Amino acid sequence: MGTGKRRPLGDRYQLISPTGRDGPGIIWRAHDLRLRRDVAIKEIQPLFRADGADLDGARRRAMREARSAARLSHPAVVAVHDLLEEGGRLWIVMELLEALTLKETVAHLGHLPVHWTAWIGFQLLGGLRHAHGAGVLHRDINPGNILLTGDRVVLADFGIAALNGDPSASTTVPLHCAPAYVAPERLRGLTASPAADLWSFGASLYFAVEGRPPYPGSDSLAVLGEAVNRDPDPPVKAGPLRRVLEGLLRRDPSDRITADHAARLLSAILRMEGVAVDPPRLPAARLPPDSFAR
Repeated sequence: MGTGKRRPLGDRYQLISPTGRDGPGIIWRAHDLRLRRDVAIKEIQPLFRADGADLDGARRRAMREARSAARLSHPAVVAVHDLLEEGGRLWIVMELLEALTLKETVAHLGHLPVHWTAWIGFQLLGGLRHAHGAGVLHRDINPGNILLTGDRVVLADFGIAALNGDPSASTTVPLHCAPAYVAPERLRGLTASPAADLWSFGASLYFAVEGRPPYPGSDSLAVLGEAVNRDPDPPVKAGPLRRVLEGLLRRDPSDRITADHAARLLSAILRMEGVAVDPPRLPAARLPPDSFAR
């Protein structure tokens, strides 16, 4: 049945067309009839088990994603407007961004120049520091979740986000997560942390400037084995970014550079390249207990 015959979700949102996937969900372009603006709506699809669809799991995942993203307000984090349940399905209403992912951009260009990569990293790190300052861990940063709009860099898909220190958060890495962008300690079953997000952030910048992931290959099991057992290959195209990448991709999370340190290094690279940026600042939110800053 065509989407034109659908009744508006919540008597407010008219679905127009699907635009892609976001983890285990479908993204729709839709129109908010009340505010008369287009929005993006993520339809959360349940995972299937031997005894059928995991509807309760889908509901928990939708609530976690919406609540995690909704507590954040930063240009580098996708804005969440609404959450509704209808017809046994969960729907998250978000801002609509006309954007390419970092993954798509690198696929078109081969790799990005150092100053582009540094600018993307500096903008994205602002959103990540804001999230960590609010106690939110993303846990799935990769080039497919980084959106480039032309004047914004936006982190999307908080589908497996968790609150820092939440004992109920699973330590299992979901199957849809690309192992080349998951911190080694998480692949070994340890709890996610801000440092693990920073490893994934560094792996995404490595992909941008090198044109390939830190552990290349199409065999997920082989990539997983390499990611657990060895350091990434040294970057060869990164130039002054090499210091940032090597600091972020240290296997021991306690040795990894902090977000503040990475922000200072990236801003220095941009100034050296003649790109004006504001000095890096600490997040406005108070850091949570058990602060990860060194």
